[in-house]
Formats: sequence, structure tokens, C-alpha cells
Amino acid sequence: MIHYKKHQYGIFLSALLLIIAVCVFFAGWFQIGNKPAPLTATIVIAVVLVITFVIFHKLTITIDATKIQATFGLGLIKQTMLLKDIDFNSIELIKVPFLYGIGIRLTPEGTLYNVKLGSAIKIKSSTKSKTFFVGTDDFETIKRTLNTLNKH
Repeated sequence: MIHYKKHQYGIFLSALLLIIAVCVFFAGWFQIGNKPAPLTATIVIAVVLVITFVIFHKLTITIDATKIQATFGLGLIKQTMLLKDIDFNSIELIKVPFLYGIGIRLTPEGTLYNVKLGSAIKIKSSTKSKTFFVGTDDFETIKRTLNTLNKH
């Protein structure tokens, strides 16, 4: 049973990727410029940008009876922490610095998964060996849901 599920959309990154993909495709198709790139190269670049969009256009945070999980796009990339492994006293809200950027980022706090700038939830495992660090604008609801499940 799912106790919490919310999608966050990376509108800025998505729009940027799609606009660049369309521009690259049309520049190759119509051979724009003094030294236009080969059509196959521009198609490959456009396809890579569209695939990147599909993978990173949204971030979904899900909490069920056994785990909290963050998945990008279609779910190919995910970060999971079992509820039994969570140090519930370690749950904190982190203001993510602008320089950390968007996507999967290695930071001093841990590996950050996010699709937009702002804040993140940081959860450590009880052994301190793993960190669940995910961008969210719904920290209080996630924390409340986790604490409720911890009491059961």
C-alpha cells in the first residue's frame, strides 16, 4: 500500500532540453550555418537530448510500508532506503545551494537527486552508511508520513 506519492516536474530543465533538441534537429535538417554538421550527427544529438528529457523530466517520491524511494522519469534511475534502516532522528530539511544544480549531484551532504532548485529532504540510515537526499517542496508531509509509519 502506498502511503505517499508525489511527482515533481523539472519544467526549466525539460523546456531547455526540448528547445535545444528541436534547434539542433532543424539546424541539421536544413543545413544551417557556414559549416553545417552532418544530418546524422544532429539527429543523434537531438535523440540523446530527448532521451535525457524522458529520463529526467520528473522526480517521483514514493513511500510504502517498507521503503522510501525517489525515481527519475520512467523509473530507470532510483534511490531507495528501507524504512527499517532509517535513523528517524536524522530526518532534516536542507536548503540546497544554487551551485549544486539539477539532476544527480555528488555533494558534501551525499548524492542529491533533484529536478528543481530549492530544498531537499536528507535522511541517514541508522548505521550512517547511506544517505537518502532528494529535492522536495513537501518536506513536512514526507516527514510526518515517515514518522507515522515508524510508530506502527
